Amino acid sequence: MITVLCALEKSVYHQIPGIDVYDKNKDAYTYDGCGLVIAHPPCQQWSKLKHFAAYNKLEKELAFFCLEKIQKNGGILEHPHGSSFFKEAGIKPTIIVDQSWWGFPAQKRTSLYFNECIPLELPKIFFPPTKTVQRIDKSHRSITVLPFATWLINSVQNKISLP
Repeated sequence: MITVLCALEKSVYHQIPGIDVYDKNKDAYTYDGCGLVIAHPPCQQWSKLKHFAAYNKLEKELAFFCLEKIQKNGGILEHPHGSSFFKEAGIKPTIIVDQSWWGFPAQKRTSLYFNECIPLELPKIFFPPTKTVQRIDKSHRSITVLPFATWLINSVQNKISLP
């Protein structure tokens, strides 16, 4: 079973059979499972623009909670490129991608931390961004497009094989 932590309420993950999705209605802090995890912890407390966000201790600590589950069970943590979380947590992103490669309408550089799995091959055909993030409605800036979600799901199942 694959679990997605910190998904948006209207996330595409809800459309994918066999995925256990935690969003605002199903609090990620209640997750105590042992399956593979894909986590999209809130970024407001960690992003380059964090000084504009109202401080929220529970939201900030959620990134550490997600990392703990990924380090225990294997999985992927997704955060904006430039997030201060990676440095604070003492980890380095495994790979940096741009979500426009999977059809997000704007350039959206994203850092991904992989544990006990490896990234699949990147798309061979890239979708050029058609907008800037500033021209996307705020409610849509955090979405995960279905092709990227599918790539993450397939990558998290791509387990590292040890000799």
